[in-house]
Amino acid sequence: MKLLSDFDGVWTDPAAEAAAQGDVLDARLIDAVPGSDREAARAWVAAARRETLAEPERWGWTAEGRLAAFADEDPFSAHSALLHLLVERAGSVPLAARILAGACAAGEGSLEAFSTAAHLDGVARVENTRGPGVLPAAAAAGRELLAAGVEVVIVSNSDGGTLARWFAHAGFPHAMHPARVRDGLRLRGAAGKHLLEPGSSRVLDLAGVRVELARPQYEAILREEAPDAVVGDVFSLDLAAPLALRRSEPSWRHVRLFWLVRDYAPARMRRALAAAAPEVEQVEGGFEEVAAAVRAV
Repeated sequence: MKLLSDFDGVWTDPAAEAAAQGDVLDARLIDAVPGSDREAARAWVAAARRETLAEPERWGWTAEGRLAAFADEDPFSAHSALLHLLVERAGSVPLAARILAGACAAGEGSLEAFSTAAHLDGVARVENTRGPGVLPAAAAAGRELLAAGVEVVIVSNSDGGTLARWFAHAGFPHAMHPARVRDGLRLRGAAGKHLLEPGSSRVLDLAGVRVELARPQYEAILREEAPDAVVGDVFSLDLAAPLALRRSEPSWRHVRLFWLVRDYAPARMRRALAAAAPEVEQVEGGFEEVAAAVRAV
């Protein structure tokens, strides 16, 4: 039995890290413009955040000019949505253009580098204060899975160093893919779940909620691993691609798909999946509930 598991939001509560990232990102966007513009920039950023969350299917984490995740799918995607709107408005709003130019300069020419630095610095602030935050209940459930002989592979957009550091702090034997360790976790960071295929849009329509499926890097990992179950907290990033495989390929029809419905899970997506994707098991509890279901197989 093999379980592919996401990390943030499955083994962790991302609220503190996401809040810290937001504080860092907003402050750096405001500081990216001259002092005379900063109060106006502060007001613009606040209004932009309200706009992105008011239209979560319009804004989000983008790749190849398309949405890889919606603005409201988890606390981190709200920050990507802010930058998405900033790029879109920079062509018509002079203040947005100045904020974007300053952010790119601070990122040595790259908005992606600017965004990544804000994320890493926000996570580091929390980690330095609290320590790594693998949830005790998730850790206990993970140990029970390993003791039962279940192979657990962590496939995450988080970098491998973060995964190794957090699981080491929680006392888990682990190895970075492709290495393996007996009775331990295998960690696959930088999974590229958000990366969309250039020039090729394949869309899953779930009762009006349209999710991009062409995620070649993640799909390659899924095919290589050939799991028996997949668990994640962000449907677009974690479960859309395996759902498409389950529906299209006979060898995937046995694979169980678990969506951890955290408090940030969009209600519209819960309704859409209940109506159009009953194969996706919506789990109201934590990772421990998923682990119990996997052990029972």
